[in-house]
Amino acid sequence: MKWKQINWKRIAIFSGWTVFGLGMFAMLGFVNHNQLEMPCAGINVNIDDKVQHDFIDVEEVLQLINSENKIKGKKIGSINISLLEKKLLSNPFVDRAEVYSTVDAKLQVNVTQRDPLVRIVNVRDEHYYIDRNGRFMPVSERYTSPVIVANGFIYDTYAAMKVPHYVRDTTASDSSFFREKPIIQQVFEVAQFLDRDTFWNSQTEQIFVNEEFELEIIPRIGSHRIILGNSDGLDEKFHRLYIFYTRGLKSTGWNNYSVINLKYQNQVVCTKTTN
Repeated sequence: MKWKQINWKRIAIFSGWTVFGLGMFAMLGFVNHNQLEMPCAGINVNIDDKVQHDFIDVEEVLQLINSENKIKGKKIGSINISLLEKKLLSNPFVDRAEVYSTVDAKLQVNVTQRDPLVRIVNVRDEHYYIDRNGRFMPVSERYTSPVIVANGFIYDTYAAMKVPHYVRDTTASDSSFFREKPIIQQVFEVAQFLDRDTFWNSQTEQIFVNEEFELEIIPRIGSHRIILGNSDGLDEKFHRLYIFYTRGLKSTGWNNYSVINLKYQNQVVCTKTTN
């Protein structure tokens, strides 16, 4: 019976790396422990400027961070990072918040602002935004976002943001109490479409909900209004409108019609302006 020769060199190398790894682990633990005992040397605040809004500034972030106790000077290990992030997220204009300590014992605070898509003015003259994630957000006294405005017969309030959004159809002749798709959702869908399409976004002044709960577009050019009906088939509706603009209004003029109706399938029904 033959015995295999023991590879002492391989064992030595393996043992060496093991000892090195354990040493590094112990050293990192020691460094981390020392860092947690260090006093916070300061707070760095970074507000993501990709959305290019000014709803919140560095001073307001610092006020939220220091709202209960002054953070600077406290031991890093005693700072409740999760609580600080929750404080920042309690601000209605903050979308995301990240807080962590750096190797030089400072607190790094990264904040991303919410990004409004459409400004709502309801029947009570209450103003609020819907952001790109479909969530309600309040208006700000210090900053107005240059987004499209939707107004008219919109009954949804800011206070209803945590409950399902339904609009009562007071013109319905049958027994149905609510529409299948809430008006506020349809307004949001039209705003999303306009945001994706640079041409129609630049051509649109506002979204209007009329007394029959139909969606209308008020264009920047011309004295007419455009009836969409609902938010279904927007690509096809605006395609018909584009053809009518480039072929029809080009020859007849922009002010010959008071209403351009797109709610009927494969049709553009116009009402002439009365003198």
